[in-house]
Amino acid sequence: MKKKGIIFFGLILLIITSFSLTILAKEQVFDFRKTNWGMSKEEVKLTEKNDITFEDEEEIDYEVKIDSDNFICGYIFLENKLYRAAYIFSEEHTNKNDYINDYEALKTILIDKYGKPKSDKIVWRDNLYKDDKEDWGFAIGMGHLIYGSVWENSITNIQLILTGDNYEVNLALLYESRELKDWAENIINEKTKSSF
Repeated sequence: MKKKGIIFFGLILLIITSFSLTILAKEQVFDFRKTNWGMSKEEVKLTEKNDITFEDEEEIDYEVKIDSDNFICGYIFLENKLYRAAYIFSEEHTNKNDYINDYEALKTILIDKYGKPKSDKIVWRDNLYKDDKEDWGFAIGMGHLIYGSVWENSITNIQLILTGDNYEVNLALLYESRELKDWAENIINEKTKSSF
């Protein structure tokens, strides 16, 4: 009788453990895509199904599709630790105002996911095209106009930015580890000092 009780107790314990592990696996939370800050390059590579388009010691890039739009997805490392990542919009528009529409669409998605931005600004560096909304996309490409929104949660700083220079427009969504930010800045500052 004692032996049956031990076996029965062992089976119950095994079932409870399996059930608990299943629940924990379903509740896995990631910091960016299917990664967490601090992961190594090799660990990050295991999470991506797409082919690598660029790689060096501090970065791995992939082409990804989000909804119907094309992006470059970049993972940035320092001392083999993931601390920053980004989506860079890779589609090109002949009408530069379409980038503003893309920015607003991404901002809506981010508001749905993270809530109201901590900061949400439109900054004019040069007012030449300010009164003609049809030329705002062109103004962005000239570096005259910048759009930017910022969110943060307990783990990550998130920045959506629309900027440009030399007639090129750049739309990017940047993610950065809050925990590793100071660590990364200290290492980068030390490397900069030692290069002089």
